[in-house]
Amino acid sequence: MRIIALCFCAMAAGCSYTPVADLRASGDKAQVYQRDVGECKELAKQVAPSWIPIWQTVVDNCLKGRGHSVLNVR
Repeated sequence: MRIIALCFCAMAAGCSYTPVADLRASGDKAQVYQRDVGECKELAKQVAPSWIPIWQTVVDNCLKGRGHSVLNVR
C-alpha cells in the first residue's frame, strides 16, 4: 500500500514541475518562455512519463536548447 501511495505522489509531483529560469539572461526569448515550457513538457511526455525523474531533465534540456537560461538543471 505504501508503494502505491509513493507512486501516486511521484506522479503528482512530476506533473507540477516548474523549471526555474533566469528570464533576464534568456534575453529576447523571455517573451515566449511560458509557451516554451508548455511545449517542452508535451515533448517530454513523448520521451518518458512525467513521474520518471528523467522527465524533468528532458524539459530542462529542451528549454536550454530553445535559448533559455535554466537554473535548476541537474
